[in-house]
Amino acid sequence: MNPTVTSKEEIIAACQKIAKERGLEAISMRSVASECGMAVGSVYNYFSSKSELLCAAIENIWKDIFHMSASQCAFSDFVECLNWLFDSVQRGSQMYPEFFSRHAMVFASEDQKAGHQMMEKYFRHLEENLLNVLHRDPNVREDAFDEVLTPELFISYVLELFVSSVFHFQKDYRGILEIVRRCLYAPAH
Repeated sequence: MNPTVTSKEEIIAACQKIAKERGLEAISMRSVASECGMAVGSVYNYFSSKSELLCAAIENIWKDIFHMSASQCAFSDFVECLNWLFDSVQRGSQMYPEFFSRHAMVFASEDQKAGHQMMEKYFRHLEENLLNVLHRDPNVREDAFDEVLTPELFISYVLELFVSSVFHFQKDYRGILEIVRRCLYAPAH
């Protein structure tokens, strides 16, 4: 039997282990309690519902997939950062099989809103980070943006392309990188 878990973080880590080994659908209060070596009721001391548990687990999986070390947070090339994000998705889909196809479906219908809000929160964070990288990129053409195509709108479009490619399982994202490269940089870049 596993050692008894005593923290929320350890419970979430157990959820991640279950997701890696058996998929998100295998996460339940009972399976998590078993993995942690604790009574099912004890899991409820940390998470009031399966939905709350799943939200925390899924948010942590997103963070695990897109975790940036201190050196990576200092990207100064937007295309390099975007390439890293796509590579992270590839690694993440190997670590967590079917995560991208199943994570929106694991919530009960009444809990879809909570899952959607959590995902929006995470993507807002990603959007802010991409905007910061864009502003730090010294190679962006001065005329790349104006009052019609603002940096914020550009990031919104790029994120839409990114999310679409992730959830449609496109393995070749070079076209998106090329679109971004042509929009941002002088032809010699």
